Amino acid sequence: MVNNLLSVLKGFILGLIIVLPGMSGGTVFVILGMYENMIKDIVRFNLKPYIPLLLGIAGGIYIGGNIFTVFFLSHRDITAALLLGALLASVRAVIDVKQRPHIKHLLILFFGVVFGYFTAGESISMFPSKIEANPWLLFIGGAFSSAAMIIPGIPGSSVLFILSIYDTMLLSIKELHISNLFFFGVGSIGGILLLANMLEKIYDKHRDLLSYLFAGLIIGSSRTLLPYDINTAIVLAFSLAFVVVWRLSKSTLAAQ
Repeated sequence: MVNNLLSVLKGFILGLIIVLPGMSGGTVFVILGMYENMIKDIVRFNLKPYIPLLLGIAGGIYIGGNIFTVFFLSHRDITAALLLGALLASVRAVIDVKQRPHIKHLLILFFGVVFGYFTAGESISMFPSKIEANPWLLFIGGAFSSAAMIIPGIPGSSVLFILSIYDTMLLSIKELHISNLFFFGVGSIGGILLLANMLEKIYDKHRDLLSYLFAGLIIGSSRTLLPYDINTAIVLAFSLAFVVVWRLSKSTLAAQ
């Protein structure tokens, strides 16, 4: 009973964290000492021990999503600045800053920036009219964000920015939009069960190139978070989030 309550609490904290862009769920699993056993259990489809954890994650995502949506609706620019700072600072955890990049790394980074910039949607506004989304896009977003979340250093929520459905999912959580949540949830389960192990192997084999590609996609797609106006409060919000996530990235790099 105590272990189950502890798992629910860990899951709740994790759910709050993974709602934020730039925060790696995989790193949290490493810090909590759960990563290796969890990956093995996922490959073996031994999921029963993780039911309390999943319940906690669901609760954390719901609470965190609601809080974030309220802030977005009331203070769009400051919230966008916080998210932008966190998202850009997360590049430090994605790329090995100690290793000098080669020309191929820079080309991959440039390609990722350009691709992310032109494939990203309109600026996030959190208006209710944006709650509808393509079911297949939600399914793909759920699959890849959940699978990427398990890899230390990769922020799963950043996938939603690349696909331009981050605000859609936040609003779907707040409004309990069952259709969106269903397709995203089915994709998430499929991503964790079918893609996590495969992505981890591919990522380990081609870590350098994929890291620079993903970093480029993050930078390019971050244009959706540009504030409509620039003032002192916006700059402070951006700087605060950037510094916090940049420092937390030290833990990410140490955990890898």
